[in-house]
Amino acid sequence: MQIKLSEAIENCSAALCYEKNCDDVFFDGAASDNRLVKKNNLFVCIKGEHNDGHNFAKDAVERGASVILAERNPFEGNPPVPVLLVENSVKALGLLAKYARMRFGEDKSKKVIAITGTAGKTSVKELLAHILSMEKDLSFNESKVAKNPLNYNTQIGMPVSVLNATGEEKYWVFELGISHTQDMDELGRILWPDMAIILNAASGHTEGLGDMGVAYYKAQLLNFLPKDGSAYVSGDYPDLFVHAYYNKENTKFFSTSSKKIPYRGRYLGVTDEGFGKYLLKTPAEEFEAESIYVGEYGAENCIAAAGLALELGFSIEQIQKAMKTVQAPQMRFNKHSYKAWTIIDDTYNANPLSTARMIESAHELAKNQDFILMLGEMGELGELAEQEHISLGEIIAENNPLAVYFKGSAAKAVQKGLAGKNYAGIFKPVENTEEFIKDVSNLPLRHEKHLIVFKGSRFNHLEEYVKAFMEQCNAL
Repeated sequence: MQIKLSEAIENCSAALCYEKNCDDVFFDGAASDNRLVKKNNLFVCIKGEHNDGHNFAKDAVERGASVILAERNPFEGNPPVPVLLVENSVKALGLLAKYARMRFGEDKSKKVIAITGTAGKTSVKELLAHILSMEKDLSFNESKVAKNPLNYNTQIGMPVSVLNATGEEKYWVFELGISHTQDMDELGRILWPDMAIILNAASGHTEGLGDMGVAYYKAQLLNFLPKDGSAYVSGDYPDLFVHAYYNKENTKFFSTSSKKIPYRGRYLGVTDEGFGKYLLKTPAEEFEAESIYVGEYGAENCIAAAGLALELGFSIEQIQKAMKTVQAPQMRFNKHSYKAWTIIDDTYNANPLSTARMIESAHELAKNQDFILMLGEMGELGELAEQEHISLGEIIAENNPLAVYFKGSAAKAVQKGLAGKNYAGIFKPVENTEEFIKDVSNLPLRHEKHLIVFKGSRFNHLEEYVKAFMEQCNAL
């Protein structure tokens, strides 16, 4: 969205560091990574744990940045472009995104939709955005919808994504990720959504959300809806149900298990083509749909997105086509086929709920195939870390893969869970790709086809294991 320099100064209370005339200066879009700067972008200098964005301002200008947002002048003397000096770059970035959202909302026909939850946020964001991009003739018009890429859902990524929207869209669909108690308040005050989805609430980022619980802080999103705003919230998580029930008048609950809740999704199994098949019910509609998501969790994704899309006036036919044609986001349930192998790359992140769902879904897809797991430690679990990894071992054993490889310090806890459920397969901790490739190459495979899943928290860098495995497959 194009924002004049004068508007930016006013809305983030910045001081201007620049000696030339800048009456006509503006920025269009934003970046906090100098490598992603485009022409006329705002470059946001943020001092992090490992790098200081102020040190990359010169490169950002060379790449086309027209304005710099910073906590100090990152140049020697007069800067080459206007510098907006603020006390806190992240907070100022949020204020600029809030201003962009206010301008977008001047047209009341446009809608801002927020999505949160412990697992599946990115998948539902992609699914809903795909549905909302559909035209009446069943073609797709991606320019109708803005969304945050991947899971740019933090106090940096989400406002940067907002500023990168053109403002000409009809819908904004943004996911909100929280790790600390204040996060939802900070994100909510930027986005002020018209509609919301709270997909689920389980163990995830519990290290920073331990006092009131995950469900309480997820439900705080409802505080930022207008009085007539709609919220679709899962009724399958008791704590979330309670917090949402007493929090918002226009909450619509959905479920994959209760027949008493009006919005329901039920998993019907996997089709011959490998799609998940679902029965979706609302107070007014009942229909079947197929999706790339396979397993019980897919019913949660589909009914949440379908309910909201129906309220916005989309037809069953539009929803069915969009659900079947949506593409998985990068490193999120990406399926690749290499000769006899099916490879599922879900390496972007992991928590207990998302990992359990992935294992269960992959187990179903692996029918009559060798089933192998390459997992990484789940982070940000605090005091729950050991027990959650023991529980992970139990879930793995119940799905009985041929072999389990594990990277991280929680290997003993996983092994304890496996032993508790009498797992008789192969379990091996690995520290690097060479060790993993050497061992997996010698597995006693029993079937003509094989399926392997890669999933773990980001710090494990399991995408390197995916790459090494694919290179191994190509070499065979």
